[in-house]
Amino acid sequence: MKIDIIGSTFASRLTEFRNFPYDVNIFVSGQSFLSLLSKPYPVSMKDINTSDIVEISKAHRDLNKANLAKLQESRSEVLMIDLLSELNPLVKYNGSYFNRESFELIDEKIEYEDLRKIDQFKALKKHLDKIIELTSFYEQIILLNVTPGNEHDDFIKGMYELLYNSIGNKLVISADNTNIKDIFNAPIEAYDSIVQQLRKFNSDNYENQLLFDEKLEDDILSVYMNYIEPRHYVYELYKDGHPYKKSHKTDSRYCQFKLDEGGKYRIRVTPDTESVKPRFSQTYEYQPGSISKSGNIAEYAEIPGKTGEWMLLLILARMNIKGFVGNPYKYPEGFKNLNVYQEEEMTAPYIKREELIELSLSLLEDMPKEELTDFVNQNQQVITQASSGIQNYINFLKQ
Repeated sequence: MKIDIIGSTFASRLTEFRNFPYDVNIFVSGQSFLSLLSKPYPVSMKDINTSDIVEISKAHRDLNKANLAKLQESRSEVLMIDLLSELNPLVKYNGSYFNRESFELIDEKIEYEDLRKIDQFKALKKHLDKIIELTSFYEQIILLNVTPGNEHDDFIKGMYELLYNSIGNKLVISADNTNIKDIFNAPIEAYDSIVQQLRKFNSDNYENQLLFDEKLEDDILSVYMNYIEPRHYVYELYKDGHPYKKSHKTDSRYCQFKLDEGGKYRIRVTPDTESVKPRFSQTYEYQPGSISKSGNIAEYAEIPGKTGEWMLLLILARMNIKGFVGNPYKYPEGFKNLNVYQEEEMTAPYIKREELIELSLSLLEDMPKEELTDFVNQNQQVITQASSGIQNYINFLKQ
């Protein structure tokens, strides 16, 4: 099966394995999506001031934008994307984007604008429709969820979430970065693990297929089904070996469960067809962290998931909040007109997300009924995203 790749040296190394399961047709390496989709700055190879043929070739393709037409005309069935080339320093010139090193190799003096990562992220969001149009040419899109292991992790995660939430015909592999400080210098076993997972995408044996991309992040255990055709599923959470929670039948390929107690958890997925047997995810041990009591004097708060957004609105209404802690690449314009900071940027104390529920319930209980009613009426849509238990408790307090 033929594959095109938009990626970095990380993806390039995967293709060097003897058991890499695809025939590489086009490999776009070292070029960001913004550069790929931009208008060219035409130059010839003799205009590029270096004797290194690799640098000449890379800069020439970047400046002349030769790769997009090749991808649009490709007949490959699969496109694989790793986002690590987005780490390249970018510049903006005459409305187009380029690798900074490409312009640095031109003798001609060119006035260009250096691009900050947050501005790169905002620009990519504006060009997202063009990326989706490109991916629609392929039967399958393989997203490699891999981070560099440095200060740009949140940037790459934010970009990955954009593609993950926008591409329908995707298959997903999450690379394990545990104890790897530089993914480009990862041990060979890390690369081989991904190649083995890629091979399972094409397995005819159901027991050997890579059905799940699964993870435990904080208190959220989730699975994503690597099966593109329409199908219905029932997701069931097991705790310490016994059924614990269960979803309704759904055609969603993604399911998550919020873990509220310590224990060993795994998810059982049952497709709505007799021809496919149920499968379990791996078992994950969850230990909830201890809750600090100092959160009520903090002036910053960590952003929880969507179901917890009501708590942010509550503390904004009842406390002097100056900003939030989270992934600024998910909130490039901030949240509720306040800045969003990375965790490592924070020197002041802030309310951890695991502390928010206890604090929020305390604030709700202290609110006069009239004020509580006004708060609920003003934020009804967001409150409906909360758990049924929280909604029932708020209704009880209103009585």
